[in-house]
Amino acid sequence: MRSRDEIKEFLKVMRNMDMNMIDRAIAFAEFAHAGQLDKAGQAYIQHPCRVGENTAKRYCDENLTAAAYMHDVVEDGNFTITDLSAFFPKVVWATVELLTRKKAEDRSVYINDIGKNLLAIKVKLIDLDDNMNLNRLPYVTEKDYERQSRYIDEYRYLNECLYKFEEKLTKDEMDSNTYADLYM
Repeated sequence: MRSRDEIKEFLKVMRNMDMNMIDRAIAFAEFAHAGQLDKAGQAYIQHPCRVGENTAKRYCDENLTAAAYMHDVVEDGNFTITDLSAFFPKVVWATVELLTRKKAEDRSVYINDIGKNLLAIKVKLIDLDDNMNLNRLPYVTEKDYERQSRYIDEYRYLNECLYKFEEKLTKDEMDSNTYADLYM
């Protein structure tokens, strides 16, 4: 995990960079996850990149895509929401904040809170989908199956929440900027 001093230096450099929002989000994710490995021993950055790419394909929404690339930078990368708020619109950093599980937070409370926000649901469903893929592991343990079972339950719950949002919100309200203006 990056030190706060390393992050401060990174933020100074980023202030002088002219980048679009998606490229900036990718830069934050790459910096935050540099040197981290996943459960399969692969570069961890591959996970946020898959989540970001799949979010972009599914929703074609810049805000959701930026949040998806950065969904783990606070929880696993030592960035703060304040760091993100200096570089991204509220809809992006507030979504990342909702996707960040606090250290002592019960997982069911965390998932229930995500289920109350359309944008966080959309990103978390894609995150869970990627996390449930056991094919990326060199061997699968009982613990992996237990975690996958929990993810499947969370996915079903959040998918039901998404369906309820889709039933009650207009197409305009489903847009990330409009949704953020009205509900975040």
